[in-house]
Amino acid sequence: MNINSIDEKDKRILELLRKDGRMTYSDIGAEVNLSRVAVAARIKSLEEKGIIRGYTAIVDPVSLSKMATYVVNFDIKPDHFEDVKEQLAALPEMVSLMQTSGTCHLMGICISKDTQAMRIFLNNIFKTVPGLERITFHNVLDVIKGIILPEDSV
Repeated sequence: MNINSIDEKDKRILELLRKDGRMTYSDIGAEVNLSRVAVAARIKSLEEKGIIRGYTAIVDPVSLSKMATYVVNFDIKPDHFEDVKEQLAALPEMVSLMQTSGTCHLMGICISKDTQAMRIFLNNIFKTVPGLERITFHNVLDVIKGIILPEDSV
């Protein structure tokens, strides 16, 4: 469903729900000048159209005790790129993996129980995954905007 096929009130409802998925129909109605019943009907319609696919709690691993979160850059030899990409994507510590600009470059968001486990994880990758030229990584200290984990990994 194309979001351009909905009206401005629906777009505003979606904006409000993105900011606070627990917002009540009455509170939303006050913001968009609709009754609670009208808001409920619009939200139900958006769900039926597949525009709203669900509601979730987003847990920030950075705020969890001892959780280590890293942004990791992988430079890969061109003839190994596809194999390395598949191997990295299959790792449970790899919560997001993106191909970025540059020659054979991937960037991942990785989490582990603590910093020592992350060091072991990254050393193991470098020693056992053929075709890696270089790994650089940065510890995430704080999330200023957005989320680390995709919705389906929470």
